[in-house]
Amino acid sequence: MNSTKKLALAITAFLLTIFYSANCVAQIYYVSDDTLWVQTTGDAEPEAIADGSSLPVYGVVADQEGGYVYWTQDAAFGSEIFRASLNSLKQEKINEESESARGIALDIDNEKMYWADLSNDGAIYRANLDGTEAEIILAGESDGATNGILDLDLDLENQKVYWVKQGGVMRANMDGSGVETVVEINSFVQPTAIVLDISSEFVYWTDTSTDKIMRASFDGSSKGSVVEVESPAALDIDAAGSKLYWVEDYLFSGGGGAIYRSNLDGSEVELVKETSFTRNALFVVEITIPTSNEREQLHSNPAKVSLKSNYPNPFNPQTVIEYQLTEAMSVTLNVYNFLGQKVQSLVQDEMQTSGSHHIVFDANTLPSGMYFYRIRTRAGSITKQMTLIK
Repeated sequence: MNSTKKLALAITAFLLTIFYSANCVAQIYYVSDDTLWVQTTGDAEPEAIADGSSLPVYGVVADQEGGYVYWTQDAAFGSEIFRASLNSLKQEKINEESESARGIALDIDNEKMYWADLSNDGAIYRANLDGTEAEIILAGESDGATNGILDLDLDLENQKVYWVKQGGVMRANMDGSGVETVVEINSFVQPTAIVLDISSEFVYWTDTSTDKIMRASFDGSSKGSVVEVESPAALDIDAAGSKLYWVEDYLFSGGGGAIYRSNLDGSEVELVKETSFTRNALFVVEITIPTSNEREQLHSNPAKVSLKSNYPNPFNPQTVIEYQLTEAMSVTLNVYNFLGQKVQSLVQDEMQTSGSHHIVFDANTLPSGMYFYRIRTRAGSITKQMTLIK
């Protein structure tokens, strides 16, 4: 084995030690220096996605399974929505029908995206994930329901869209019907951000007039302060890690900014990252990587499914992935890179017979590094790692 391969194996072993002991990492999309970045906690360097120095970025969301990051950005006239592949970060403009696009959210199951528009009395747009067939589902000209809207979030379980406007937290059906006030807000400044904790049925929002993050239950009760902050600009929740993230924007108190996180009740506040020239853009997703004990448990499920170690491993550029089914079932088998981004779908919701199955994974177009392959069936999911060395 040559020295390059030995070094690559040593680095991979070191990274495995770190990540399997930590079990999970958070991937954060944010704006700093008027640039949209993505960074995995623990990584040394963030990766730039889009330049917003002349035309600011205001909202961001990522679809890990679909492999895209979406964002809203000002244009010379109006606003535009872009997306980029998580693998190449190559940008494409997918919509330019909005006048002042802000927060954005995705309904992956129905292949739709929603975004807030601040212009005039505010509006909520809906379009396909490729930006086509855009439509206004709600506008506040008559009743002010969207006046001052800066952000929104989706409750896909109950098929509701939530948003914040000047004077309240609002919600409606996914088609814009059935508008109702969840919580009234006594503030002369509109909230900048909203996020939902679906599992606990709480809605969080920024109170920019009192410099607090507030929350209330979905029925409007249990309203209260979660944590005191300085100039809150953006919010998100890492549901898997049970953490609340927020951006503080110090533009009016000396410049700069920072990303913080805490428990969902506001306890154990910690600084995540210092920023500068930040915006109302924040999206956090947790990538869970099994611990050594969990890997042993996940490596086989003798009652239903077993996933074998790929061979050869390390490999270049092809390897064989083998698994066994004890009965006929639908199978999905995907490959993910070190950041948890899907790089290849090997089997997608395919009904397969009982017995042994194998598939060749060709990584000819991928860079050297550590990858994970995950099989998902009705019996659950099993994940294993492999190493590509070129």
